[in-house]
Formats: sequence, structure tokens, C-alpha cells
Amino acid sequence: MDIGISRFDELLGYVPREGFSGIINAPGWINAKVTIRKDGFRSNGSEATPSLADVLAVGDSFTFGNQVSDDETWPACLEGKLGRGVDNGGMFGYGAAQALRRASLKLAEKNYSALVFSILMGDDFQRDRLSYHYGFPKPALIHTENGIAWSAVPPQVPGTKYNPLSIFLSLPYERSELLAATVDQLFSEYGVAGDSLTAVHPNAADENEIVDWTLRKFSSFKIKNKVLLLQYTQDTTNTTDVAEEKKLVLRIANELSLKVVDTSTVLKNYEASELWYTIGLHHTPFGNKVVCSYLFEEGF
Repeated sequence: MDIGISRFDELLGYVPREGFSGIINAPGWINAKVTIRKDGFRSNGSEATPSLADVLAVGDSFTFGNQVSDDETWPACLEGKLGRGVDNGGMFGYGAAQALRRASLKLAEKNYSALVFSILMGDDFQRDRLSYHYGFPKPALIHTENGIAWSAVPPQVPGTKYNPLSIFLSLPYERSELLAATVDQLFSEYGVAGDSLTAVHPNAADENEIVDWTLRKFSSFKIKNKVLLLQYTQDTTNTTDVAEEKKLVLRIANELSLKVVDTSTVLKNYEASELWYTIGLHHTPFGNKVVCSYLFEEGF
């Protein structure tokens, strides 16, 4: 597509489209200013020189800052508290290992003193089993003869964002996808717009294997300060499945001596309506500030 908030990428499946700038008005998004810099990072809403940034943040939509404007994300807030540039390398829909793969590519291009690796508990590790996620092609962690490794990014088959079944998606992606998001969930695996194919890779590793592989890969990064940031949606802060996943994450992180900032500790101090949007379920500007402040206090 000529216009869109994302573009295809042969290693990551898709990445933010460099140079995108727009105001998004759609379910859950109200006058949200979204700007992607020429280096592929989301803007923090300031004029800071990107080359001065020495902190890299990666993760999914909770890092990218879905539903809020550039200056309302937690990486933007952290930049202000640190007085140092923070590159927002988050991308909506990414799995945990997929986000870490983007980090490895960015670390090969530029030196950073700190890496914040954000994981949405109860969701992100499962996404790394998928070859398509809501229409986006993506690499999956799979079993091979040599152990767990990345699959190739699959082709853009009909039913995906870049090859929709419906003429509806001849509109710019960032508008059509957001407008269709609510109703898409009510229909088939392809969504009402014919662009939401979701599929598990046939050779996908299981979730526990992915947790172990991802955290060990994170631990191996040669960077001065590494912080593992655990994040939650409103309905996953206290579920049994998430509790078990967190137990595994914390056990491996402790074994590897990783610094962990678990936001569930601070989120419980506020009303859910203050922290998360009811439509879209991402953090409000205030929720992002709470995450940012806690991260700053506990991680830096």
C-alpha cells in the first residue's frame, strides 16, 4: 500500500512504516497523534535528536502506545524522567520473541546503554507460535533438527493485511483496520474485512519452551542495563493462567539474574478505569504514566 502505519518486512513480518504521520479517530482511538520517524521508531512527541538516544524500548502495542498520542506513551514519559533519549521500538501485535528479534536488529545498528524488554503477560509468548496474527504474516519459533529456531516469514496469502479478500481494504490500512477491529472479532477467522487470518505454525514450539528460549536470548545480549518489564491487560492481572506463566518467567529470570519490573505490583493501587480503556484495552495516558514512573523507580 502507498499509505499505511505498517509495511511488510522479510525478517519480522511487518514493521512501522517510516515517515508515517496522522491523527487516528476510530474505536478506542480519539484524536491520537501517531508519528513514525524516518528510522522506524515511534516519535516521543519531542524534537530530541534520535542519534542521542541511548535507551531502547521494545515490546508490543503496550510499548508502541496504541490508543494514545506520541507524547503519552510510557517510552515518551521515560525519556522525560531520564533526561536521555529513548527509542520506542514497540510494534502492535508482536510476540515477545518477535519484539526481541527487532531489538537484536536495532542493537546491531546502534549502541545503547539500556534495553527495556516489555512483555504482555498471558499473550505475547503465545503469539510467537503463530505464522499469521490477525492478518499479519510473522516468523514463528519452531522445532527444527537443530533445536528451536525462527521460521521464515510466510507468504502474504489471501486473508492477510497486505492481501485482503475484500476490496474494503483498498482503503489505507491504518484506518480500515481500526474501523473494522471491533466487528472483526465477531465473525470468522478472516474477519468481516477478509484480512484477519490467524494460524499457528504446524511446527510451533510450545509456550514454555518459548518462554525459556526468549529469556535466555535476552540474557545473552551484551548491553550494560537490561530490564524485563511485565505488563498486563485489565482482565489478565489475576488469572490462573497468567499467574502460572509469571511464576515460570520469574523463576527463569531469577536463574539468569535478570532485573524484573512487574507492573502488577503498582497497577493494583488504582481503579481499572483509570489505567485501561474499556474499548481496545490498552493503557490510558494515566496508565502509561503509572507504568513509566514505576519503571523509572525500579529499573533505573
